[in-house]
Amino acid sequence: MEVKVFTKILKPKPGFWPGSATPVISGLEAEINLWLATHPDIEITHITQSQSGGSWMPATVVVSIWYK
Repeated sequence: MEVKVFTKILKPKPGFWPGSATPVISGLEAEINLWLATHPDIEITHITQSQSGGSWMPATVVVSIWYK
């Protein structure tokens, strides 16, 4: 069993009001899809996603793909 970990920092998209920023995940889905396309012979057994931060620091998303 092996695991591939993808990490991306969510950059807030500024709005008119300081509290109205919405996170932007640019490139994470494309990065995962590219990796999957270059490894067509793997068998995915489990996928997890987590997020940390976000209060005072930018949030970080972590996607782990467990495969054989």
